[in-house]
Amino acid sequence: MKTKIVLPIILLIISLSAKSQVGLMIAPGLNYGFGSGQLFKTLNLGVEIPRDENASIVIRAFASLKNSKTDSTYAEAFDLATSPSVLMVKVKNGVTQFGLEGGTRRYFIGSNFDYGFGLYGGTIFNVSMYRLSSKILDDIDESAYRFAETNKGSVFLLSFGLQGGVKKQFAFGTLFLDLSLSYAIVAAGSPNLTGNTGNQISALNFGTCIGYRRDIFR
Repeated sequence: MKTKIVLPIILLIISLSAKSQVGLMIAPGLNYGFGSGQLFKTLNLGVEIPRDENASIVIRAFASLKNSKTDSTYAEAFDLATSPSVLMVKVKNGVTQFGLEGGTRRYFIGSNFDYGFGLYGGTIFNVSMYRLSSKILDDIDESAYRFAETNKGSVFLLSFGLQGGVKKQFAFGTLFLDLSLSYAIVAAGSPNLTGNTGNQISALNFGTCIGYRRDIFR
């Protein structure tokens, strides 16, 4: 968790020291996983660094609220002489999304980075982590039973995709709408990963956010 906070700050400091103009961005957003049906509510913080009037580099970090769903699973007794030997218990399964995203952006219709209204597009890469958790809702002696399937551990994805959007600059700053579509080419689970990840994590993800950009000049 500390790495996810410190790394964007380091990138921001490097950007500010290397460029005469940097756009600081904040945006609430939504990430939807095709197949899993998970809709994550996210907060995005990042920087947009102009390379020239028509092109820029975007780096941002995001974190979501936890998605929770009540489900059921089996609990099996360690000792077969225990009665009952099998119980069905209610659990609350949760999944949270964190990530770091970077990419290139080119303004190709309308105004450029600095002025007015403009449409843009580009490519992105995304490194994300999904943290799984479960909470037992029923009153059960956990020293006497083991659970057949509960959420635990983390899944890491490396994704590539396309992004695009629209921005409009005002005297108080720039408002923008971002859209992105990415596909995971690498997926890895933590050693302690358990549970059914198929209905919680998707390789194909769509993201959108509406945000505010404030340009800083040195």
